Amino acid sequence: MLSRREWLVGAGAACVARGAAERTLFDGRSLKGWKHSANGIWTIEDGVLVGRCDHAKPGPGYLFTEEEFGDFRLRLEWFITKGGNSGVYVRQPQREFGAKGDARPAQIRETDGVEVQIDYNDPKNLTGAIYNRKGPIKVVGVEDQWNRYDIECRGQRIVVRLNGEQVNLWLPLPADRGLVGMQIHGGQPHDHVVKFRNITVEALS
Repeated sequence: MLSRREWLVGAGAACVARGAAERTLFDGRSLKGWKHSANGIWTIEDGVLVGRCDHAKPGPGYLFTEEEFGDFRLRLEWFITKGGNSGVYVRQPQREFGAKGDARPAQIRETDGVEVQIDYNDPKNLTGAIYNRKGPIKVVGVEDQWNRYDIECRGQRIVVRLNGEQVNLWLPLPADRGLVGMQIHGGQPHDHVVKFRNITVEALS
């Protein structure tokens, strides 16, 4: 049986190990390590990643990591304005992305990654849904406030937690590794805004 001192030392080592494994994907100053695809406008404002519709070229836009990930835990905070539509992509294999049809990410069911939805207005794909695959267990979070996703991809399974509550569990994930990405949606010009901050990834063994 471990003494209290031994337990505390072990717990401290575990926290250090997690801290070493978890790293920041967005530094709050630049888009280093990210690539813009299709439409939309992405800016950095006060250390926050902001996505907007490009009124001159409406349609969904994406921001993807340059690096692919296998088993991982993604943590991030997001903010969606009232009526907005966004999402987080995981395990999306690299390819050319566009704004329509199967050129969009998470559309090729057999090989693509999946989108974890951010939308309080689409009854078929509410926030927490694995888009067009499985709806959320419950609807958590609100528009016009900061919310936190904890998304774990391990093997063929994805678990989604929102503000500390599990809202989805789905399998099988088609791809065993891929990019992480963000979306600003919209086929028509709009003024909705999505924001992301504190984006980190932790590799899982």
